Amino acid sequence: MLKRYWWMLLVMVPVGMMAGLLVSAVVTYKIPKKYESYATIEIKLQERVIDTTTLPMFISDELSKIKSGNSLIKVNDSLDLTNRWGTDRETALQILKGIVVTENISGTDLIQIRVRHTNKEDARDIAAEVAKTYKEHRDAKHSALMENWINELRRAVREKKDTVEEKRKILTIITRNKGDGGGADPVDRQDYIDAKRDFETDLSLLEQLELKFITEKLSQGLPHETVVIHDDPVIADSPTSPNVTLNLVAGISGGLLLSPFLALPLMAFMNRKPDAAP
Repeated sequence: MLKRYWWMLLVMVPVGMMAGLLVSAVVTYKIPKKYESYATIEIKLQERVIDTTTLPMFISDELSKIKSGNSLIKVNDSLDLTNRWGTDRETALQILKGIVVTENISGTDLIQIRVRHTNKEDARDIAAEVAKTYKEHRDAKHSALMENWINELRRAVREKKDTVEEKRKILTIITRNKGDGGGADPVDRQDYIDAKRDFETDLSLLEQLELKFITEKLSQGLPHETVVIHDDPVIADSPTSPNVTLNLVAGISGGLLLSPFLALPLMAFMNRKPDAAP
């Protein structure tokens, strides 16, 4: 059969390729088109120093926080996705978990937030809102840390003032009783020197603390960027999936591979036909 109808293998090659192309084209047309938008952000680490050993763990934690349940709830409520999609809140949150992807850009400290959806405007809006929600979270965290730091400085200044006042009283008593030089007695003189040194040391520390407090207080009023958005999400011009070119090539390749299997039944059928009478 093969020797007689081997030419069918050659005939079925273009037929198989065309069939594969047709099938892949239909399937590609039927698959819902999805559009992708992304935001690229950088985290400013003001509240603590991150070294190279702990940075990967820190980045991993932040990636989880960006698409955490609380974050996605805020995104859903802000964009009113339940009404926009005509679904309930739980379903909307499940959809968000599936379409929001966060990843660290290899070799950098940048994070990319990607959203893929059948509606290009929704993809853009969700990516922008996820980045905004995370920035607000970082801003609030930074403000709380700064407020705690200011309160600690305020407490330290108050305690140091009390200490300086006590040292001032001791020095005043020694000066009043024994004079500025501490009197003729070497012991008295040493008491005066020690009291004066302690007072001046604590006074200097108080001045440093007050300067630090003023500096931090002023710094708190300045704008701080906890998250910098380097790439704002935009509406995609063309769908990310399905990949039309890849699907068509795959269809043609599949048709080429299947062409021998398409040819064999035809060869068997033709082989069963009775030969024409001489």
